[in-house]
Amino acid sequence: MDQPPYTLLLVDDQTIFLDGIESLLERMPEVAIVGKAHNGKDALQLATDLKPDLVLMDINMPHMDGIEASKRIRKVSPETRVVVLSMYGHKEFVLELLDGGVGGYLLKSTGKNELIQALLTVAEGGQYIAQELRDLASKVDRHTDRNGELTYGVLTKREVQVVKLILKERTTQEIADTLFLSVATVETHRRNIFHKLDCRNIAGLVKYAMERGWGE
Repeated sequence: MDQPPYTLLLVDDQTIFLDGIESLLERMPEVAIVGKAHNGKDALQLATDLKPDLVLMDINMPHMDGIEASKRIRKVSPETRVVVLSMYGHKEFVLELLDGGVGGYLLKSTGKNELIQALLTVAEGGQYIAQELRDLASKVDRHTDRNGELTYGVLTKREVQVVKLILKERTTQEIADTLFLSVATVETHRRNIFHKLDCRNIAGLVKYAMERGWGE
């Protein structure tokens, strides 16, 4: 008996890109597109309702970024496998998503054949990482920064709040007042954030946050 097509949910905030992917994949008999979403919040709702076999997910999106959406989808629909398709191949993005149970990570520069190969590999229970990113996902690199120190760790909810307030140009005192924390605690959070993300300065932190979709 032939394998029925794998159900697929597409998620990207750029309509023209989403339409292009749909046009490409609807000719592929191995998958059946069952829904589309333009942000992580809608993707989570659709995944909860539809329980698709696969989700092809962008990272930089409004309302809820793709990293958070992927983690939540894995909780509400454990059988759903997520493949990330992003412009960005940062170590922090790759490792956080793999640690969160994502089955695949591709860059938007990928070709049609690799995209199809990745979807089928993940649908069948495997893991697929873009060739350019495989070194980042290795165990050797997983826990070391540029100085060889153990660093990698997902930002806590409080640290994410601090980052988003930094994006709004809040001072340390203003962040402390907003979050009902001491200035010393905020400074500790800032140090931990820079260390975890291996950022040298505010510009690096802002770049990370904007690429993740946390900016206005």
